[in-house]
Amino acid sequence: MRIRNTWFAAAAVAVLTLFCVVSSNPASQKESFAAKVNGAGIKTATLDAAANNYVENQKMFGVTVKDEEKDKLKKDILNELVSAELLYQASQKAGLGNMSKEVDSQLENIKKGFGSDQEFQKVLKERGIEIKDLKEDIKKGIYINAYLEKDVFSKLGPVTEDEKKQEYEGNKDKLNIPDEVKASHVLIKVGDKATAEEKQKAKEKIEALRARAMSGEDFAKLAKENSEDASASNGGDLGYFKKGDMVKPFEDAAFGLEKDQISPVVETQFGYHVIKVTDKKAAHTLTYEEVSKDIEKFLLNKHKRDEINKTTESLRKNAKIEIL
Repeated sequence: MRIRNTWFAAAAVAVLTLFCVVSSNPASQKESFAAKVNGAGIKTATLDAAANNYVENQKMFGVTVKDEEKDKLKKDILNELVSAELLYQASQKAGLGNMSKEVDSQLENIKKGFGSDQEFQKVLKERGIEIKDLKEDIKKGIYINAYLEKDVFSKLGPVTEDEKKQEYEGNKDKLNIPDEVKASHVLIKVGDKATAEEKQKAKEKIEALRARAMSGEDFAKLAKENSEDASASNGGDLGYFKKGDMVKPFEDAAFGLEKDQISPVVETQFGYHVIKVTDKKAAHTLTYEEVSKDIEKFLLNKHKRDEINKTTESLRKNAKIEIL
């Protein structure tokens, strides 16, 4: 559970998310569509789900999306969904071949993030998502990625040293880094409507896992096999974060630990956690050497976003787009 903003920008819709089926051919006249792109419909339900997911993601940071902001939010998201559909349609004309194996592989990776197949199926049911729709969503993301790599990003040259140094000099004031910790965790989820009995069972389960960790069992292995969070596939690793990146109870516990120390059980709105701090960094100003590779990645991604924007703008000129 990387408790950060995971919403994709319009320029980065190469990976489509689990709970946002991008579009669907309008086979049923009973379905409501927010837009059509060259005849392919983007469901109103898809737009609503995407907007709701964004709002929920913001809550993870303590940010509330105001009611008066929601209309603009939906317009922005619909614009992203239209861009995604245009890119997908372009990918279908690019001769990329059959990618069913890649789809199956990514689906399996998503399942692993839920701890168990039962939990995965439960979430699909709660969200009203059919497995066939999820696979279609994954397929679109894979084809868009492949198309971008083959026909769009291939035009880009390498990032030069001069570009990197110019970026560094122009942003030195932003390179004062506060204290950071690197942590892993095990999460046992507790739903908003969980009963007292369900909460007690979750608490007992996390306490038992903590006891195993304290007795010397490999924390990453425990997380991988038991955590009910997308970070499970990475052994619960959340990477480095600073104060303000995580919800407060989690943050307070993590920053209160020493390196390699394991926390007591921590309760947040997501459920029960056990946290292990694996590294700590004191506040410092980053040197060019420290950030050179990150700057290169940043600039490369910026160039990629620019190319995607150019591509989608070009596709829009020749597309029939109906906002319904």
